[in-house]
Amino acid sequence: LLQEKFMEFASETGSIGNERISAVNQMVDELIDYGHADAATIAEWKDGVNEAWADLLELMETRAQMLAASHELHKFFNDCKDLLSQIEEKRQRLPELAAREAKTSAGTLQRLLSAFEHDVEVLVTQVRQLQEGAAQLRTVYAGENAEAIAAREQEVLRAWKELLASCEECRLHVASAADKIRFAGTVRDLVSWMDGIICQIGTGEKPR
Repeated sequence: LLQEKFMEFASETGSIGNERISAVNQMVDELIDYGHADAATIAEWKDGVNEAWADLLELMETRAQMLAASHELHKFFNDCKDLLSQIEEKRQRLPELAAREAKTSAGTLQRLLSAFEHDVEVLVTQVRQLQEGAAQLRTVYAGENAEAIAAREQEVLRAWKELLASCEECRLHVASAADKIRFAGTVRDLVSWMDGIICQIGTGEKPR
């Protein structure tokens, strides 16, 4: 909002100012060309007005740069908050994924894990962009702001590393659960096969 208001102000000021400065410079040049008695003083005033206008333009440019940097800082903090929220949402889904092993086939369980890991990989780009943004902001800010930037960046990176560690634990757990499910299925198949063989032996002709 501040940026929008200032851009309107700067645009209006620049447009009106340019017209007025051009008019003044034209008037002064005409007075000097006509040989006005105070031409030297008028020329000094012209220089003073033009210098003041240049200073004003520089101040407006500086203000615009400060607002842009401030906007980037606020965006960085908002991005941190959003990314932390996404990381937490992924972390909370891990126990739910692991809990489905009792009623899910091994193949389905591994497909669910693969889909989940794909969702996590999408965050890699956002984490890298956040780090790049933090590095860029550190070149602009110092003191408390620089400390806040570093603290938020570290908070996100800690949460990210914890999520990756949890993903690895879940991957091992799911792999173990999948092996267990496959083993149980193999056991059921073998027992069923042996039961069938026993039935065949029992129903055969009795020896005399």
